Amino acid sequence: MLVAMMQPSFLPWLGYFELILRAERFIFLDDFQFSIQSYHQRNRLFVNRGQVDWYTVPIYKSNSLSFPLNETRINETTPWRKKQWSRIEQNYSKAPFYSTVAHELKRWYFSQSSSLATQNIELIMLLCSLMGIEREFLFSSDYPSNSKRSERVLELLKWSEASKYLCARGSFSYMKEDGVFPIKDVTVDFQNFAPKEYYQVGSTQEFIPYLSVLDALMNIGPDATLHLIAAGTESWSSWDEMCKNV
Repeated sequence: MLVAMMQPSFLPWLGYFELILRAERFIFLDDFQFSIQSYHQRNRLFVNRGQVDWYTVPIYKSNSLSFPLNETRINETTPWRKKQWSRIEQNYSKAPFYSTVAHELKRWYFSQSSSLATQNIELIMLLCSLMGIEREFLFSSDYPSNSKRSERVLELLKWSEASKYLCARGSFSYMKEDGVFPIKDVTVDFQNFAPKEYYQVGSTQEFIPYLSVLDALMNIGPDATLHLIAAGTESWSSWDEMCKNV
């Protein structure tokens, strides 16, 4: 069983969806600890012609900084939803596939959720449906544990009956430090996602990579975006290869 897992991000980038696409089972790490000013609560899109910046979800800091994502509460006392949607309209309404995405995206934007994790997961599932990605989704909160980092990941891999773990490249350093991996029963392949250029209505000259997947969806549409996702990693790295190269 091919398994990937990630904490639910806000407006995730293309590489996030590659992990979902290549896996048979994808685990949302919804009970992992929230990290402020991380991709849990923000991502980048155009804010003006030729300029990108962060789109950020405000959270209640007093009761969220030490909480898991599924207990992190969004601060709805500010009109952040209206402001972000206005910014999207201003920067993307002339994009070729804006109308394909806008209706469902706007509905999500103005639907309040019980937690930051739920808000993010709802969009990820919505965009998977839009692109025709059908996978089995699991939630780490359904398998609670007091284990941390690599030990927790290993527990989830066994719970999900993984034979191969498709892993974000950035996880290697802590996995090696923890000394839990490699293990005999589950091989680990690390992602090497390389963004490919596509048309951007907001760009004045050079292509700007590493934006939210929404940028690609509104500019080139779901089918072409799915193609970009599928072509992201040409060669996955094994544990031994990572040890030699990192």
